Order: sequence, then structure tokens, then C-alpha cells
Amino acid sequence: MAKGERSRMKYIAWLWRGTEGVRVNIVTRILAGTARVACGLLMIWLSKRFIDETIRTGTQDDIVQMILFLVLTVVGTIVLRLLYYYMTATATVKKTNALRLFYFGTLFRRKLFDGHELHSGDVSSRLSKDIETVSSSIIDTIPQMAVTGIQLVGAFLLMRWFDARLAWALLLLTPVLIVVGKLISRRLRNMTLEIREGESRIQMQVQEGVEYNAVLRSLESENWVLERLGLKQNKLENDVMRRTRFTAVARFAIGSAFGLGYLLAFIWGGLGLREGTITFGVMTSFLQLVGQIQHPILTLLGMVPQLVHSTASIDRLDELEKGADETPGESLPGMRVEEQLGVHGGMRGRLGLRFENVSFGYEGGDREIVCGFSHDFKPGSKNAIMGETGKGKTTLFRLLLGFIKPDFGRIEIYTEGEPAEMRGDSVAVSEATRSNFVYVPQGNTLMNGSVRYNLQLAKPDATDDEMKRVLHIACAEFVYDLPDGMDCEIGERGHGLSEGQAQRIAIARGLLRPGYILLFDEISSSLDEATEAELYRRLFEAFPEKTMLFVTHRTAICEMCDETVRL
Repeated sequence: MAKGERSRMKYIAWLWRGTEGVRVNIVTRILAGTARVACGLLMIWLSKRFIDETIRTGTQDDIVQMILFLVLTVVGTIVLRLLYYYMTATATVKKTNALRLFYFGTLFRRKLFDGHELHSGDVSSRLSKDIETVSSSIIDTIPQMAVTGIQLVGAFLLMRWFDARLAWALLLLTPVLIVVGKLISRRLRNMTLEIREGESRIQMQVQEGVEYNAVLRSLESENWVLERLGLKQNKLENDVMRRTRFTAVARFAIGSAFGLGYLLAFIWGGLGLREGTITFGVMTSFLQLVGQIQHPILTLLGMVPQLVHSTASIDRLDELEKGADETPGESLPGMRVEEQLGVHGGMRGRLGLRFENVSFGYEGGDREIVCGFSHDFKPGSKNAIMGETGKGKTTLFRLLLGFIKPDFGRIEIYTEGEPAEMRGDSVAVSEATRSNFVYVPQGNTLMNGSVRYNLQLAKPDATDDEMKRVLHIACAEFVYDLPDGMDCEIGERGHGLSEGQAQRIAIARGLLRPGYILLFDEISSSLDEATEAELYRRLFEAFPEKTMLFVTHRTAICEMCDETVRL
């Protein structure tokens, strides 16, 4: 199978899968559209009879009856059009939401820190414009093409019934237009992909400008950043105009061909009237049928670019899906991942961690970040991890959380009481064991919403008492002094709070998780010494049975811990 044929089959299969959940809606709309086409063709036939027969030879009752039929046909067409519109709007919202939910979900299954991360602005563009494009193709364009094809066939058959020669003459243009349309679509796809990438680049810069507004202003680089954005927008504008000019020229050529076809029908009808071979009603019907044939073909050719645009969007969405890890976690022999999660997802009791000759280097990196690391973090122990920047402290946490896997060596979780030489009941660390860990990352990681919402991210069903307890442990009682307390709305990245306040809420959020191994990455970097000391006192007092690992640069914390590991 040729490469082009495989690509077409891929897109067809993708679009077919995309109709899942809305297929009944699509079939119903195609039937409604077919009925609307039938009403339109019936209107042409009734118009001919009304002009040639009813007006000339019919009785008063015949005229009234024919007018009633014409009115009912028009009303039926309007009702069917409204039904089609309503069902299209309903299905579009449903499919757009379903696709966005699905691809947003793939973001939580993508491999992290593998050197193939996508920019958040690019992802936002894919989850908005690309999803809107493919939704429109699935819900609107494809059913419209089906209805339009039926309209074309019906109009051709009716015209052929009137005069076969003219019908075939008009249809001879179709093969030529199909070839031209194929050539046009290939070039349009490349143009559209370039435009989509340009839009993503603009979205990236805008998003970063919003996120790092204060940094850019402190560097006094606003004008330079604006200039770069202007250049990107100019390029996008040029790409869009180039595609628009190409499309306009193509449509002009096709429209001219159909204009000549309509002129042919008009001249043919006029000559037929002059010679008396056709009636005025036949000519009126012919002119209407020419429109019924030309309009569908023009519509179909106009829909080709929309489908072309959607193929570019399909490729961009596929990148999100292909980046997802379909087999998360390290499966145990003879067990599905779901079973492993059920057995080892929430181990209880005092847990220890054992690193055995673990090495890891990031893809594309020039060295190993972790090299032959071995250590046993005893159950219930409090451990400080120190080292220079780039020595792998944060990387150890990523390994424990299953975000990355060791290139060599093994990391195990074990329960208290297990002899070091035994391995039978040990569990290799993977995504499946992530629920055993409580992780509080470095920096401000709060999200837009209330304090309560930010806490519920760790435990959606947490009670007020549970929230109050962890807020106390994290020295975050200041929350009660905020307007509306825990229901106080805070901005993106904790806007409205100090760095220290945001950090303490993030600590409280992590403590709501039930894991027995706590991973803290520079959690007190924004706290004063007194608050820091009180925070650690409360942590050790509240969770004496839990194993804790602290990435830190502060020697004061090392003095509070049972052991200090230097990398």
C-alpha cells in the first residue's frame, strides 16, 4: 500500500472513531438532510407543473391545492433545516467536550522528563483550535458532504429525466474538478500545518508573557518581546494570506467553469423556448436544477479544504496521544497493572526505601545525573539529602514517583521487619506504587481557585477537620484570617499570597494524602528560621511512623534528621 493511501486510510479510521457517541445524531441529520433535498427537488417539479399545467388549464381548486403543496414543501424544508441546525449544535458541543476531555487526560499519561515535552502554549492551542477543527469536520463537514452528494445525485437524475444531453454535459466537468481538487488539497494541507504551527508559537509566547510578566518587566525587555511577537504575527499573517490567495484563485477557476455551465443551460433553454421544444416551466426547472447540481459540487469542493485542515489537526492531536504511556508502571509477573495497583497501590505501616546501584541520565544529556547510587532509607527514618545543584537530588524524587525509570539498578519499597537479604515481598518502585508517596515540590504550585479547592486536589473528599489538621501541621493557620477562610479565592500560582504562605498551603495539601513515605523538596526555602523550626517540629510530632526525605541546602534541617545523605 502506497504511503499516500496509508495516510488516507489513517485519517478515515480516525474520523470514524471520532464519530463514536454521535453516530445516531449524524445518521439522523443525514436522513433529515436527505428529506430536505427531496423537498427541494419536489419544489422544482411542482413549480414546473404549476407553471405549465395548473396555471394554464387547472381549476380554481387545482390552483389552491397546488399553492398549498408548494407552501407545505417550503415549510417542510424550513423545519428540516432548523432540525438539522439544532442537532448539529448539540452534537458539536458534545463531541468537542469529549475530545478535549480525552486529550486533556492524555497529558496525565505522557512520559515526563524524556526530552519530548511539549510547550504548554502549544498544548493549549491543540486543545482549542485543533479540537474545534476536527469536531467541525466530524459533526458538520462529513454529514454535509453526504447530504450534498445525495442532492447532487438527485438533481442529476431529475435533470436527466428532463434532458439527458444537458445533464451529461454539465457532469463532464466533475472528473476534471476532482483532479484539480486533489492537487489543491495537497498544497492546502502543507499550508495549514504551517499556519497551525505558527499559531502555536504565538500562543507559547503570549502564555509565557503572562506567566513571567514581572520578570520581563524587571529586565525591561517588554519592547523586545513585543517586537518578537509582532514578527511572528506578521509571518502568520503572510502564511494565512498566501493560503487565502491560493484558495481564492482556485475557487475563481472552479466558479468560472460552473458559471459557463450555468450560461450553457440558460442559452440552451432560451433556444429551446424560441424553437418551441420546451416550455417556460421546463426552462425554469432547468435553471433551478443547474443550481442544484452546481451548488453541491461547489459545496463539496469548498469542504475539501476543511477536511484538509482537519488532517493537519489530527496529526497534531495524535502527537499528544502517541506521547502517552499506555503501559504505566512495572507489571508484576502474572498480574495486570490494575491488580498491581490494588495490591501495592496503598501499602500500610512503616515503609522503607532501598536503592541498589541506581544510575540514570536524561535523554539528550551529556552525563549521568545519578551514578551507581545505593542507600537504604530505614522505615520511619527522617533523612536530609544534600548536594550541589545538578547532583540528582530532585531526580531521586522523580525516580521514586515513577515519572522516570532507572537506566540501571533497582529501587524497592519494603515494610518494616523485612530482613535486608530478603526480596520476596519487596515491591519495585513504579507508577503503580505512587500512592505510597506524599510529594511536596519546590516553589509555588498553587492553582487558581479557593484554598479549599487547592487542598481537595490531594483528597477530594477531605473533611473540614482533616483540612484544619494539616493546615495546623503546616503552620498555615493564617488561612482562617483570609476573607472567607478556606473558601477564599486565590489567583494563579497563589497570587494574593506571599511565597511563604503559598508554600505552607502546598505542604498542607500534600499532607492530606495517606502515603507513608514523604518527599519534601526545599519546602522551607521561603520560610523564616522560627517558622521553619516549628514546621519541622510539628511534622515529626504528627507523623513519627512515616519515612521522610528532605531535599535541602540548610544544615539546620540536617541537625533535626536521623541521617544526612550527600550526593
